[in-house]
Amino acid sequence: MTHPPGDPSAVLATTDTAFALTDPDAQVRWANPAMADLLGMTTDQVLGRSLTALLPGAPGAPQGEGAEDVEDVVVSLPRPDGAGHRWLEVHCAKSHDEQLLYRVTDVTRWRARELDSAGLAGHQDELLRLVDEDPLTGLPNRRALTRELERQLALGARGAFLLLDLDHFKDINDLHGHPTGDRVMCALASLLRDRTGPGQILGRLSGDEFAAVLPDVDERAAVATADRLRNAIAAIPMSGVAGASRVTVSIGIAMFGSGVGWDEVLAFADMALYASKAAGRNRATVYEQGHYQDTALRVTVVERVRAALSDGGFTLHAMPMVKLASGRVIGHELLLRLEDGREPRLGPGEFLLAAERSDLVFEIDRWVADKAIQALVEHPWPGLRFNVNVSGRTLEDEDFGDFVLDRLTAAGVAPGRLGFEITETAAVTNLDAARSLAQQLRASGCRITLDDFGSGFGSFVHLKQLPITGLKIDGEFIRGIDYGSRDTVLVQGLVDIARGLGLSVVAEWVERASQVEALSRLGVRVAQGFHLGKPEPLEDLLSRPHGVWMRKPVLMQDIPPQPPATPAQ
Repeated sequence: MTHPPGDPSAVLATTDTAFALTDPDAQVRWANPAMADLLGMTTDQVLGRSLTALLPGAPGAPQGEGAEDVEDVVVSLPRPDGAGHRWLEVHCAKSHDEQLLYRVTDVTRWRARELDSAGLAGHQDELLRLVDEDPLTGLPNRRALTRELERQLALGARGAFLLLDLDHFKDINDLHGHPTGDRVMCALASLLRDRTGPGQILGRLSGDEFAAVLPDVDERAAVATADRLRNAIAAIPMSGVAGASRVTVSIGIAMFGSGVGWDEVLAFADMALYASKAAGRNRATVYEQGHYQDTALRVTVVERVRAALSDGGFTLHAMPMVKLASGRVIGHELLLRLEDGREPRLGPGEFLLAAERSDLVFEIDRWVADKAIQALVEHPWPGLRFNVNVSGRTLEDEDFGDFVLDRLTAAGVAPGRLGFEITETAAVTNLDAARSLAQQLRASGCRITLDDFGSGFGSFVHLKQLPITGLKIDGEFIRGIDYGSRDTVLVQGLVDIARGLGLSVVAEWVERASQVEALSRLGVRVAQGFHLGKPEPLEDLLSRPHGVWMRKPVLMQDIPPQPPATPAQ
């Protein structure tokens, strides 16, 4: 073993007291045989490993006010042979070149006497167990999993790390309370434990996240294990939990070898988990290099969104909604655009997806609503009406409805001049929240439209439960409406249903004059699309004289048929 410069080599290398020298991040650069024995490894295996992972609870820096007041920390560590725990006193002090010198002393006997004098000797095993155990499920906790993963890496083992995240588990807690959520969590923990193989360690990382360390498995076996766990969870009916007949899990898999640290493995598994969520949930994904690139791009996009909110990088474009019989504009849908001058240019489908996976989407929806109301205040023409989109995530924002109504009241804007569009998928996925928001806004006079209607025909049953005022037919049904396709029958059915329920109907993605004729024959009175008028900056629209914006837009005959940009906020 090479001793660090300036180290009195023979003394520290032969003493019975465990010593280790680390870099400022607690990565081991040198350890004496006593430290390696204490951790159940060889000195070579300890090198390059995180001491704070191998010895959970050990400080990552000296504790205390100064060099003379460094405090020791007492931690527990399972014995390498599995025969109980040790109590260890850890002393951390600064060495030369910003390195850290750790001294670890076995104080098990002293600790036992201390517990005995306090009358806690009979509870020692229980106390030690709780240090490494999740109190709800009885599974190993994050501390224990991290230690085991770093130990496997130090031993040169190859295997897989599985990160499991329950899909939409927050809904169970929100709808039924945490006691019900805890019961479900314990049932799932028991199921996962029973299906984890010998030598594999399953634990609970945090709220609705489990993890498993699978030593000595290849990628194929890791995927098979992940699918077995995933299918077992999906097969369990959640009896007595209304609105959650099934619970599913998304899984990220990171293969590991001796060349990485535990924190890298967790990061890779998290990226793979994110890919599983983005692909639709209830699936397992193995980490690959592209996930890192996707994550880096996502982080960059989120940073740009955050900067746009604070620095004015967002603009609104207005797409006209046209009455087909007269060609008059009866309102505009406001679309969000990112115009921050940075490359690459990002469309709504790119930056909104990243925003919806962070809390920034709440700020975006409020920003759009606020800008719409501000424009209505500054241009009090009765015929000027806007529709703004509400993301599925904003349905979770219990204060959004109050925010909108307070802003309308303070501005003195008639609520009927402002409409909100909620996608059918978001409404059906979060029906209670969608109903609550729609009821609140409609009761005050705002219009509520169910957007992309028809994309999921299973939602028909929910129409009577949603207090909406209109439907916007999904553009996929409009694309071939003038070709005598089956879309004609489907659109006719949607129109008849809307008419029977007293709802208005808007068709989108209208790109050709022949589509206008077909829609008119089916009874559709209002539509939007590139043929009827392209989106333009809201400030350009409002700069025109009063009433000009209501005239029939110039038809865009020279633009080849294409779907419009993804509707945004």
